[in-house]
Amino acid sequence: MRVLSADLWEPAPGQVITWDVTPRAGFVATPSALTYNQRNHLLGAHDGEPSVWITAAFDVDGPVDRDALEAAFRDLVAAHPGLRVEAVRRPAPRTVGLVRHAATGLAWRRQEGPVTRTADDTRELLVAELSRRCAPFGYPAFLPAAISRPDRSTVVLGMDHLHTDAWSTTVVVDELAARYAEHAAEAGPARRRGSAPAEPAGAAAIVADPADLAAPSGKAAPSDPADVAGPPFVAADDPRLATWHGFLRDRGWALPTFPLPLGVPDGERAPQRTVVRPLADAATADAVAARARSAGASTSAAVLVTLACAVADLGGPATLETLLPVHTREDAAARRAVGWHTTTVPLRIETGDGADGALATTGKALRAARELAAVPLEQVVETLPAPLRFPRVDIFQVSYLDYRRLPGHTASAGRAAHHVSAATRADDLQVWVSRTDDGIVVRARMPRTPTAVATVDAVLARWSELLTALAG
Repeated sequence: MRVLSADLWEPAPGQVITWDVTPRAGFVATPSALTYNQRNHLLGAHDGEPSVWITAAFDVDGPVDRDALEAAFRDLVAAHPGLRVEAVRRPAPRTVGLVRHAATGLAWRRQEGPVTRTADDTRELLVAELSRRCAPFGYPAFLPAAISRPDRSTVVLGMDHLHTDAWSTTVVVDELAARYAEHAAEAGPARRRGSAPAEPAGAAAIVADPADLAAPSGKAAPSDPADVAGPPFVAADDPRLATWHGFLRDRGWALPTFPLPLGVPDGERAPQRTVVRPLADAATADAVAARARSAGASTSAAVLVTLACAVADLGGPATLETLLPVHTREDAAARRAVGWHTTTVPLRIETGDGADGALATTGKALRAARELAAVPLEQVVETLPAPLRFPRVDIFQVSYLDYRRLPGHTASAGRAAHHVSAATRADDLQVWVSRTDDGIVVRARMPRTPTAVATVDAVLARWSELLTALAG
């Protein structure tokens, strides 16, 4: 899986095909649970923040079999409740909520779009459509599309963050590719002449939504769309809640910001700049993993501690404070679910104990931080003795995802699988690290200012040097 942002995407030209999906008259959507991340995302959109979409894209041989692809899209949406939720505005004080549509209550209509001539034209057309169609309010907040070419075509499913997370893009690619191949292989002469694809698969194909799985046996999911899905509140004296509070108290109840200068005045944002670059090749990544294991840590701990050391080497603090997204998928059903199934945990990374000492310390801190995922974020915020402060719109966070452990990994390279995110505006640094068979790659999102360019480029270069040194 190659992780990009829209400003770096170079889709080859061809005929662009899209699908409109609309709820049918007479079908009533049912209330659905809203997670903390979804609520915050929707409140931002409600206040005018730009669409934050994530696109799964992959290649198939030959021109697009339109009927087979439509059937594959239909099957995917039918199978995943997370793709059938709609964000709705509610009266104050709740403001936002979710409802869910039935798969049989959706109408599909194909649009044969223009033939593009260049990668720039193709990207411009698709980004405009994705930004328009993947806005979270209204249904759907996703765009089924394809770029058809005589030799090799590209399948695209863009989704507002409401519907998806990084893990989900791998599930989407894996399932869409399999369903498309099956429908194309089964296509008879009548289907090839353009008759309508079959209706979506029945209830036996439905993948349970983790929000629904959280409901007690024999009981329905929460009936109030403002009810928050997720783990139950922990006890008021739970040490994990106290750890969250201590992290924020030490920061004056403010969320972490990147400690080096980025050249953005307080209260302002700049157009986003994206950098994608390798941090370590496959051999180096394997050696880093072995070094980490010998210190009782993981590759992700090695990645985090070398980032912290790079920041410290360039004038930052000896202790780097950040937030770490972690997945909440705990069983087989959740591993194959499409939705936003992550939470966030705080992490302090110490750099002063030498390479192996810092690795061991970070490994221990990382394991402890992941235990905090059991504390609902809404409980953390609701129990603070002072209001949570947001120094910037963006939050300094570092994400690590080992794609080798995710669905469809072995086939992703042959499919030219891509995860493409919207490019918007930024006022802080956010980092996504990917581990694949090719090594370790980083995508960094930052403000497009001369200061941020110089700062982040220097950090990434030093980070790569330190990972290579750690490999020995």
